[in-house]
Amino acid sequence: MIKTAPTLGRIAVMALFALSSFAACLYLWMAFGGSSPLKPRGYQLHIAFPEATQLASQSDVRIAGVNIGKVIKLDPSENRTDATLEIKREFAPLPVDSRAILRVKSLLGETYVELTPGNRKGKMVADGGTLDPGHVAPTVELDEILSTFDAKTRKAFQTWMQAGSQAVDGRGADINAIFGELPGVVDKLDQLTTVLDDQKAATSKAVAQTGEIFDALSQREGELRGLVSDSQQLFAITDARNEKLGAVLRELPRFERESTALLPKFTAFGKDALPAIKMLQNVATEADPAFSALEDSAPEFRGLFTQLQPVIDASEKGLPALNRILKNLPPVFGDFSPFLQNLNPIVDYVGENKREVTGFLGNMTAVTQGYDIGGQTLPQGKGFVHYLKASQTLNPESLTYYPRQIGTTRDNPYPAPGSLVEGLKSGASIFGDGPCPVGNPDIPTTADPAAFAPLIQPIIFRTADRNAVKAPSCKIQGNYAGHSTAFPQLRAEP
Repeated sequence: MIKTAPTLGRIAVMALFALSSFAACLYLWMAFGGSSPLKPRGYQLHIAFPEATQLASQSDVRIAGVNIGKVIKLDPSENRTDATLEIKREFAPLPVDSRAILRVKSLLGETYVELTPGNRKGKMVADGGTLDPGHVAPTVELDEILSTFDAKTRKAFQTWMQAGSQAVDGRGADINAIFGELPGVVDKLDQLTTVLDDQKAATSKAVAQTGEIFDALSQREGELRGLVSDSQQLFAITDARNEKLGAVLRELPRFERESTALLPKFTAFGKDALPAIKMLQNVATEADPAFSALEDSAPEFRGLFTQLQPVIDASEKGLPALNRILKNLPPVFGDFSPFLQNLNPIVDYVGENKREVTGFLGNMTAVTQGYDIGGQTLPQGKGFVHYLKASQTLNPESLTYYPRQIGTTRDNPYPAPGSLVEGLKSGASIFGDGPCPVGNPDIPTTADPAAFAPLIQPIIFRTADRNAVKAPSCKIQGNYAGHSTAFPQLRAEP
């Protein structure tokens, strides 16, 4: 037992150790999302969520993917959960017409609050106030949607999904080819809509001039019905003889090639046959009695044209009616102008990101085409075993969730066109106005199960330096290409 009285130096060392321990604990508390007891209270508001079982304290609060605050308190009641949100001062206060919804951050079920700000020029929610419950959107899970269907509908949906899988089985290359042609189709569609918008007056006039045709058709309802019936009969006969028609179409290319080769010969033959044709003119004169004999067929032709009279009579009422309809069509086509003014910027935006859109659709097709190449079949020979292709990036952020961005974070919810390929050559661009995140977590020394601990350093962190994580260079993306903001904003054309 030490009975010596502590000296002033020992007391100073103990005091310094106690203060250092307190400072270290306070730093760790704030680094993992805790609030500082010395930090001034930020702007707070209350939101009552009807379903918030997955929402936890210190969950993120975001606007358009940007973290603007935290959930600092949860007060559950009978049918709602009162969540207290603390918002950063630069994003406060929020308009009273703002909207809130709970969203899932990952497949593990971590939930955060997504806010949609309202009119900044209107009334604001006071500090400590409550957002109108009518502006809180309910959270609907996929299983809740499917559970609303009866057993018969769910069975039909399952059958439809299986049939869709069989329909695309083995057609991955064809579907990829279709998606490969999609950028060209989008470009042509953009040109078409632009031309239609520029020529809307001429288009309206052309449609208006077809009124007389529809007016006649409306007055000849019986004859039109007969024409449709005859057309159905023609299509039925064509369907019954589709094999012969297919054979004819298959021979058509060869016929065109042979005709191309024979046309010069026929032209030369025509030049040589011209003298003979002149000599046949006398023969044509002698054939006049034969043409006179065609008078015997005149009654049949007369009957045909007599049958056309009811059609002509019906057109007297039908064409004026159709004309009135077409005269009212120009205002309808005029209403297409606002739609096209909003459609063109969307088409332009898709065209700028056509490589990303094509890659996304192509990858979605590719990941659904995997099947057991070993030949394993399902029970009762129902086909091959299909699987979904997926991968998991192994990095420090795949181990756990961090309260702040670490040095390897390269988050960008609005990547510029081509940045996913070309941008990585010079460094990964991040969203916002900087700075790049710094500081990396220490490598864990324990794991559950313990056998994973030796694998974390060589596989997850991938470097011999235990205090650094290899990462691509970081640069600030800045404003989105062609826009004055960090994210794209589509506006209607003037």
